[in-house]
Amino acid sequence: MPGATADVVIVGGGVMGSSVAYHLLAGGFRGRVLVAERDLAYRQASSALSVGGIRQQFGAEINVRIARHAVEFYERFADLMAVGDERPDIAFRRRGYLFLADAAAWPGLRARAGRQRAWGAEVQVLEGREILGLVPDLNLEGVVGATFGPRDGWVDPSGVMQGLARKARALGASYVEDEVVGIAAAGGRVGGVTLRGGGRVGAGAVVNAAGAWAGRMAGLAGVDLPVGPVRRQVYVGRPARRLGYELPLVVAQDGLYFRSEAGGRILCGKSFDSDPHEFDFSWQRDVFEKALWRPLAHRFPPCEQFRLERGWAGLYDENPLDHNALIGVHPDLEGFYCINGFSGHGFQQAPAAGRGIAELLLHGRYTTLDLTPLRPSRFREGRPILEEAIV
Repeated sequence: MPGATADVVIVGGGVMGSSVAYHLLAGGFRGRVLVAERDLAYRQASSALSVGGIRQQFGAEINVRIARHAVEFYERFADLMAVGDERPDIAFRRRGYLFLADAAAWPGLRARAGRQRAWGAEVQVLEGREILGLVPDLNLEGVVGATFGPRDGWVDPSGVMQGLARKARALGASYVEDEVVGIAAAGGRVGGVTLRGGGRVGAGAVVNAAGAWAGRMAGLAGVDLPVGPVRRQVYVGRPARRLGYELPLVVAQDGLYFRSEAGGRILCGKSFDSDPHEFDFSWQRDVFEKALWRPLAHRFPPCEQFRLERGWAGLYDENPLDHNALIGVHPDLEGFYCINGFSGHGFQQAPAAGRGIAELLLHGRYTTLDLTPLRPSRFREGRPILEEAIV
């Protein structure tokens, strides 16, 4: 590909990069869109390794509005991503998210639910034994209330990623399996990329959709971006007896989360401060046995006897400054677009984020949902975003 050119090069072909490509071309862009993905099997893609959660219960208004768009987008995904007679099935399980609170946290959680509803989210407030209507076997010790998003749930992450990429290709995007090893920049403006196997590709716009590698990618362009990897682990197994109902995704006060998985299984996980900030995809059975099993069994007694079947690890693209996305043109490099730093919320924020970058490329401004609060320059301006609902 030496001497090739493109109008837009997207670095990373996961859910973020493919969302940008899809929205750009569906929005009427007629130039050449090249998506460079180093592994089109997506073996280490954060998109494929996520649990596919979709929720509206956030603490910051911008995140609630992004989440509302995600719910609507994924509900219509099969129609939007249809190619010919083929319509992708992403298995949207609308089982809801249930956030538990003890006495100390309850006033704040209840107040947050009021704000969420004011911003258009569907959220119910449950007190005491009302919670057992959703999770009959839940141990309510220390729990005084909960909030529940009935329209929330989870989808098949790989199905979403493949559906977006397939539709983007059908609309005219070119995908190449190659690694970006250089980003040209001169005079404060991006000029293209260098591919390990394909040489230089000139481009007037480069979108950094490299996930946990986004900070490294920005470094290739000579600019700073506060994004790096954090390993998170997920575990799946079977309780001693099969439940007669499906769990929502339950988030306990200590950060433990669990939900139903196919075949009567239960999926669980938790973010720990000790999780390594490394490109590490190993998973440890002993973390479950030492740090998760007892809290899980306490909160949900059917798991007192639990057969762990499998686990995996994936990477958050963490923005340690305020744990919220960085979306927009990098303040130090014209034509270098960021869609990074989602800190575990990227899968559900990809539809709105991809549409936003597409609007900037097409129109130079946001035309639907204003994502300006997430601009990469906000830290220099002293305008970080407070997000209370980090999982």
